[in-house]
Amino acid sequence: MNSFMVHLPKVVTIILNWNGLEDTLECIDSLNKMDYPNNGIIVVDNGSSDGSVPIIRQRYPFITIMPNEKNLGFAMGNNVGIRKALDMNADYIWCLNNDTVVEKDTLTKLVNTVLYHPKIGLISPLIYYYDNPDEIQFCGSYIDWENKSIIKIKNFNEITEDMSISLWGTALLIRREVIKDVGYLNEKYFAYHEDEEYSMRVLKAGFQNSVHPDARIYHKNSRSTGSNDAPMQVFLRSRNSYFLWMDHGKGIMRPYYIRRYLAQIISYGGELKEKQLPESIDACLEGAWHAFRGVGGPRNPEIQMPKTLKLVLKFMIQWHPYFWADLLMGNISEIYSGMVSKVKMKIES
Repeated sequence: MNSFMVHLPKVVTIILNWNGLEDTLECIDSLNKMDYPNNGIIVVDNGSSDGSVPIIRQRYPFITIMPNEKNLGFAMGNNVGIRKALDMNADYIWCLNNDTVVEKDTLTKLVNTVLYHPKIGLISPLIYYYDNPDEIQFCGSYIDWENKSIIKIKNFNEITEDMSISLWGTALLIRREVIKDVGYLNEKYFAYHEDEEYSMRVLKAGFQNSVHPDARIYHKNSRSTGSNDAPMQVFLRSRNSYFLWMDHGKGIMRPYYIRRYLAQIISYGGELKEKQLPESIDACLEGAWHAFRGVGGPRNPEIQMPKTLKLVLKFMIQWHPYFWADLLMGNISEIYSGMVSKVKMKIES
């Protein structure tokens, strides 16, 4: 082994698998082709029932496999791997979705950047669509602290030095010192928005978050939890968006934010109504109720929104949801404009 290799920082890549054997195998194969030599791999299996563990173990005997008895979610599952990676003396930890494929030099580019920029705590490559490899899926988000929103950046060139950048957990390289200072992913979130919450904590600790414009991965997107409108995703996103700003909304006025959150839930329900997804509407409302109750982790079927409250909210969703959302937010001008437009349409027809 040459001396250069000895002094390369050690990176341990964590792949979280949940009944995604074929995706995980393809991801590992791409990692094995990388040009970065000092890289170990941990596969954390979240209670898969598709025979993933013995197959991965047989095909890749050099990989560390950590089987969990049940699905611990994205946050806790990755934390299991992170703790093991720290025990393995990793300098950097790369949390990588199993439904991704990496380029040969992706990790080399990320490590070279953080080596020469010690203030960078988190860094992500550009994320491209697996099925459309010339189209960027994610190049960072901007945290608008004042308006309590996270805005997806459409073009990498829009990023400025003073921006508070939020990163996805899809391919997140974490400096060891960050984990010592900031801790682990917030397991209350289970899955979704935990990466944004972590990005916020890292920024508050004085580090920077960055996206490497020349490093690439390709992402198949939401293989484990279905489409963006699937009930599981809807429940977690609805609940965790509330957790995010209640945890990190500096100077937040709770009554105002609850009103705004309810308006967002009703609007979201209206979108799901237009798509004719009644189960996802229920998931949206149950997510809101779990949020108000402060119940994290996976969806608990024993915790149900009171029937009367659910009936009221469903009525709002079924009958002009955007009117109710504007009313909750006090957007009287929007309501007036909408009414005038409808009157004009009726007159013209």
